[in-house]
Amino acid sequence: MLLTRIKIIEVPHRPLLNDLEIKFSQEDDATLTYPNILIGVNGSGKSQLLETIAEIFLYLDRLFRPINRTIVNTSPLLFEIDYILTIRNKKFFVFVKQNAKKGKSPEIEVIDENEEEIELSIDNFDEYLPQKIIGYTSGDNETLSLPFTEYYDEYADYTARRALKEESKKLGDYEPRFYLMDYNTNIGVVIANLILGKTSKMDLLLGKIGVSCLKSFQIIIQTKHKAAPGTIGIELTEELDMWIDQLKNAATCFQYFRVENKYVLDFYINAATKDALDFYFGSSIKFYTALYKIELLNNLIIKKAHREAIKQQRSNRRLITKPPTVADQDKVLNYSEIKLELVSGDIVDYLSLSDGEHQLLNIFGTIIMTEFPNCLYLLDEPETHFNPKWRREFISLLSELIKDRKQDYFLTSHSPFIVADSKRDKVYIFRRFSDDKLIVENPSKETYGSDFDYILKIAFDIEYSISERSLEELKTLQKSRSIPKIEEKIEEFGDSAEKLFLFKHLEDLKARKK
Repeated sequence: MLLTRIKIIEVPHRPLLNDLEIKFSQEDDATLTYPNILIGVNGSGKSQLLETIAEIFLYLDRLFRPINRTIVNTSPLLFEIDYILTIRNKKFFVFVKQNAKKGKSPEIEVIDENEEEIELSIDNFDEYLPQKIIGYTSGDNETLSLPFTEYYDEYADYTARRALKEESKKLGDYEPRFYLMDYNTNIGVVIANLILGKTSKMDLLLGKIGVSCLKSFQIIIQTKHKAAPGTIGIELTEELDMWIDQLKNAATCFQYFRVENKYVLDFYINAATKDALDFYFGSSIKFYTALYKIELLNNLIIKKAHREAIKQQRSNRRLITKPPTVADQDKVLNYSEIKLELVSGDIVDYLSLSDGEHQLLNIFGTIIMTEFPNCLYLLDEPETHFNPKWRREFISLLSELIKDRKQDYFLTSHSPFIVADSKRDKVYIFRRFSDDKLIVENPSKETYGSDFDYILKIAFDIEYSISERSLEELKTLQKSRSIPKIEEKIEEFGDSAEKLFLFKHLEDLKARKK
């Protein structure tokens, strides 16, 4: 997967992006992958672009997915998007153009590597969409999350209709294309990876936080408790029932409560537990996907009328807050009692780890288990909670984990560490000139290995790399003609270029006095 161009012709709910066209680097180095880095001040449109990309592919997914296809009469925006897919070791060049808001499907062209045009239909274009679109957001901001939330609602509703036999049984389930990794999903990612993840790659992460292994965890699944809708609660499909049975069989022990149709499954992690989960699920991503599909039913706990109202608000672009969060005790699926063993031998609760440690395991754990070709990752400030050392190592670690993959990565950042480890043709500076004018361009000089002064200047218009308060005091002293005052204050400052200038100013004053 390689996104090569996007043109936003018109997006009514994000006017800042109107008439924006970006051509992305087509470098396809199989030995070292550089992500696309979007930098700029807050409010410059970086996250809006990620959300718009997700929204475009959600629109296309609705039109062309073979199961639960949605008739879309209105496009959320007018756009052009070009990308390259690798399918069965052959390259395909995809060009999509949506130039009408209502009543017209997008114009699509697919060319193979021999410059032959592929014959397309409504039933085969699904193959030429990204296999997975994976988003990450570190906070509660609506930006980026809305397309994924809408997808979750559609999938949960479809699952409910199938369970109630309102959909044809022949249709079956379908694999989710959209995954949003946020704080609510990280526990499932961590559990799946620590049990069935690739050991060598997981060791890279665990070594950074001093964790040795997962010791135990508990899963609670309930469908007929007081918060569940109606008198029968949430009905399950045959696939979901099968996965719950498999979890029961793999659990060390479990309890069942008939009134709530509630299972409390306890897992003590040893070789037998791992073998059982491997037998039933086979890989970390399949194990996580089973948990993920059950977890999506949490959306159905919110009353249908409320969900419909939220859906209408979204379509009118009036929603500024997320739907209500389902309390842990009311969720269809909930995790608890997650215990980790540290390298020291101590046992700690997963929740006792820092936000940065959670973020590390969530982001990179997700990347480790999603080895699918033709994945598109949209990561909104993925290093927010990292300490400076981890920010410095971010690109190096990412490159090590995704080496030889056919995937594309877009991430927003405010970190000079991230930019200084990225090639200039992969760095995109967002500058907002007015409420409705945005310019995106590559740096004029190479950023890979550059110093922070250059990055801070081009991205954030910061002339100096020291903090404002100390800089102001240093500049005031640089203008002073009082030798005693300067001598009294100068040792209060740490080393910097501005302190050297102050030393020079002091020497000049002393020379003149002689």
